[in-house]
Amino acid sequence: MSDAGQRPYQPIEAYALIGNCEGCALVARDGAIDWACLERFDAAPTFSRLLDRRRGGHFTIRPAGRYETTRQYLSRSNILETTFTTQDGFVTLHDFMVGPEGGPDRPRLVRRVGGVSGQVPMVVEYRPLAGFAEGFTPPAIEGGRVVTPGCPGLLADVAMAPDGEGAAVRFTLAAGQERSFSLYADALPRTPPDTRALMERTRSAWVLWTQDAAYTGPLADELIRSALVLKALTYAPTGAIVAAATTSLPEEIGGIRNWDYRFCWIRDACLSFYVLKKFGMLREAEAFFGFVTDLCERAEGRLRPLYSVSGEGDLTETTIAHFEGWRGSAPVRAGNEAAEQHQADAYGQVLDLLYLYTRLGGTLPEAMHGHGARLADISAAHWHTPDAGLWEPRKPEQRYLHAAIMNWVALDRAIRLFGPRETWCRERDRIVACVNGEAIHRDGYYPQYIGGDDVDAALLMAPMVGFPVDAAAFARTVDVVIERLGHGHLVYRYRADDGLPGHEGTFLLCAFWLVDALLWLGRDAEARTRFNALRALQNDVGLYAEEAAEDGTFLGNFPQAFSHLGFIHSALMLDLFDHGGRAAVQGTYADRSLRETALRRAPDLAAD
Repeated sequence: MSDAGQRPYQPIEAYALIGNCEGCALVARDGAIDWACLERFDAAPTFSRLLDRRRGGHFTIRPAGRYETTRQYLSRSNILETTFTTQDGFVTLHDFMVGPEGGPDRPRLVRRVGGVSGQVPMVVEYRPLAGFAEGFTPPAIEGGRVVTPGCPGLLADVAMAPDGEGAAVRFTLAAGQERSFSLYADALPRTPPDTRALMERTRSAWVLWTQDAAYTGPLADELIRSALVLKALTYAPTGAIVAAATTSLPEEIGGIRNWDYRFCWIRDACLSFYVLKKFGMLREAEAFFGFVTDLCERAEGRLRPLYSVSGEGDLTETTIAHFEGWRGSAPVRAGNEAAEQHQADAYGQVLDLLYLYTRLGGTLPEAMHGHGARLADISAAHWHTPDAGLWEPRKPEQRYLHAAIMNWVALDRAIRLFGPRETWCRERDRIVACVNGEAIHRDGYYPQYIGGDDVDAALLMAPMVGFPVDAAAFARTVDVVIERLGHGHLVYRYRADDGLPGHEGTFLLCAFWLVDALLWLGRDAEARTRFNALRALQNDVGLYAEEAAEDGTFLGNFPQAFSHLGFIHSALMLDLFDHGGRAAVQGTYADRSLRETALRRAPDLAAD
C-alpha cells in the first residue's frame, strides 16, 4: 500500500501549519503530514518526509482514487479543514493540535475524517520515524493501537494493519460516517478520545483568544491569520517565538543555504512586542518580554543572537548526512552555529524593547536597570568594531552600518530610560556623525559597511527605529535598493559575497521594509502598490515563507514569523499614514504605537 519514495516533493506553499503553542506540524494539500515536532518546536521530528521523501516519516489520510482538494482554516482558529472531491463523493479532513485545554491526558495531534456525500474509499498510512533515525522501527499493533519505539503512539477508532515498516488501513466513508486518529506523547489511554469534543474545545480556545484582538475591518481576516501564525509559533511555557516551524528548507533549490530556524532570535524583539501589543495579545507580549529579560539576567557578557525556546544558548549545529534534503537540497541541519556569532544589533533590539515597554505603561524589573545599562556600556565601547552582521554571513566580520545604527538605538534608549551619561551621549553622537558622514558612499547612499560599495536592505529600517538619517542619503539608498536588489515587488537582502556558494531567493521581510521606507519618504502610492502585490503572495491559507523565488514560489523555512511580522507592521504603517500622513509614521516604535488610532481597528486597506 505504501507509496514511500514515489510521491514527489511538494511545493513549500502546499503546506499549512497546525500547532498548540508547544509543537507544530505541516499538512500538505494531499492530506499528508510531512513534518511534525509534537512536544517542542526544536525537538527531533516524528514525521520528516519534508526533508527526505524516502527516508522521512509521514502520516497520510487521503481518498484511494483520484481527487481534488480545497482547504481553509476554521474561522479564527488553527484547525485546518481539507475537503476532498472525488467521483464517489466528498470527504472532509480536520487536523488540529491540542493544547492544555484538552486536559492532562490529551492527545497532541488529532485527525478527524468524515464523509459528506456518496461513498468514498479512503487510505490511511502511518509511518513515524524516531527523530532523524537511519531506519524505521516496525510498530506493535493491536487493533487501533499502534506503538512505535521512540515515537508518539497512535490511537485510532478503526483497526490498523502492518504495512511495511508502518501501519495502514483502508475503509469506505459514507455520508455522516467519521473516523479519528489521535497521537499521544505519553502512554495511550484505554479507549479513543471524544475527538469531536476535543475539536470544539480547541476551536473555542482559539476563537476566545482572537476575541482579544484589537482590530476589525477589511483586512482583519488576513491580519488575524498572521497573528494566529505568530501565536502558533509561540512556545507557551516560556513566551519565546520561534523564527519558523522548520529546519533546512533551502534558500536555493539544490543549494547548501539550509538552516535550522526553530529558535528564537533577539533581532526582532521590539517589532514582535509591538505587534503583540497592537493586537491586544497582552499575555503573549508580557510572556515574550519576560523571556527576553530573563535572557539578559542570565547572560554573562554579550547576548547571543538566538536561543532555544527554553533559553539555552548552546545550539550546536549538526548535519543529518543520510537525509537528502527537500528536493535534494543538502545538508539537512539540526542546531544553528549562528548562536556563536557576535551580532552587535542585539543590544539595540533589547534596549528598544525596554523603552517601548515603559512607554506603553510597563514598569521595568529593578534588575533590568543594571542589565540595560550594561548593554549600553557594551554598545558605547564596541560600536565601531566589526561584527558578524544581521544576516549571519559565514565570512570575516565587517563594520556593518546596520550594527552601528542599532548601537545608536541602544545608547539613545538607555539615555531615555536611565538618564544621560557622558559616555553614552558622546558615543551616540559619534555614531550619527559616522553614519551620516564618512560612511555615506560617494554616490550618495548608505552602503552595507563602511568603505564598501554594496547596498543592504537592512538599512531600509534605519528611520523605523528613529535614527536621524540624512534625508537625501536615505532617499538615495531606497532608490539603490530598488535598482540593485529589487525584482518587481520583491527584494533581495544583498548581492554581496557572503562566504557561501550559490544564491538565495528574495527576502519577504525586506520587501515589507521597503513598503515602510517608502511611506517614511511620503511615497505612499508606490508603497500601497507594493503592499498589495505582497499580499497576493500568501498561499491559499494565508501563510508566508521566509523567501520567494523571482516567480513567487516559496523558498526557505516555513511559515516564517518575520515575514508575518513585516506584513502586520506594514499594514499598521499604511493605516497610520492614511490617518496622519507622513508625520504619523516618523519616530520610534514607541512613538508610532502611541499614535495608533483610538478605535484600534484593522487597517482600512481594501485591495485596489
